[in-house]
Amino acid sequence: MKALEKSIYAEFEVCQAFNKIILSNLGSYDGTKKEQLKSFLEDLQNGGCMSGMISEFIYHADCKKFYIEHLDDLENIREDLEDSLGEPVKNRHRMPHYTFMCWLCFEEYCFEIYRSHFE
Repeated sequence: MKALEKSIYAEFEVCQAFNKIILSNLGSYDGTKKEQLKSFLEDLQNGGCMSGMISEFIYHADCKKFYIEHLDDLENIREDLEDSLGEPVKNRHRMPHYTFMCWLCFEEYCFEIYRSHFE
């Protein structure tokens, strides 16, 4: 899917894992691939990972494993995000750092795709 390849974060290997998660969720949406992607991204914007819609990131143990596998990329995405915002991103819900990082980076990656392709 072209939209997933054109992300400003595409240079990070973790995005391949993010793309697999996105693509595995599209089947539950109607329409063309592009319409499915838009609906999925809109649902994510409404509920976020906190809603439980991303099965890979429901349990802290799964997030911890994912974080350890992709630690450098996730921390670099957070740094890029903080640079663009001009301030640190806060873990307001006081989640374990690894869960916070998985949710933050996945949501940012998805929101960036939405902004660049559907707004």
